[in-house]
Amino acid sequence: MTELPSDLLSLAKDVLVAAKSKASKITTAESCTGGLIGGLLTAIPGSSTVIESGFLTYSNESKIRLLGVPRNAISDNGAVSDIVAAAMAEGAIAQANANIAISVTGIAGPSGGTKEKPVGLVFLALAQTDRDAVVKRYVFAGTRTDIRRASVAAALELLHSRLTES
Repeated sequence: MTELPSDLLSLAKDVLVAAKSKASKITTAESCTGGLIGGLLTAIPGSSTVIESGFLTYSNESKIRLLGVPRNAISDNGAVSDIVAAAMAEGAIAQANANIAISVTGIAGPSGGTKEKPVGLVFLALAQTDRDAVVKRYVFAGTRTDIRRASVAAALELLHSRLTES
């Protein structure tokens, strides 16, 4: 296994510390990142105290079946959309024994983009049991690896920001 990036590991550790201090349980729902968010979080010793589960829902059917994303949300908006990102996060909360979920859906490339939805377009959503989902839209540049790495960093930063709010 290759060495995980130290900056992302540090950010993952900060997320875990913040989650532990709030007695939060985290679940992930990942598409274009392919489990990298969950992988980084669980690379930290002691992560089992706050990580509940992770859903790797790369296909549209798995988003529907495992997370309960409405089929029409995907057919009407596309899998890479704010609506689907929010439904993924909310579905992860509903399916897991967790109180905070982060989801990601995007186009990591190098192909698959369009004028309306270019390569690098990523939607992150954060859902909590007691709050409405928050969705963030990004357009990252670079290679497939660059886009996936930037998506993971943004997801961890969003989690950390929410967990450290007063």
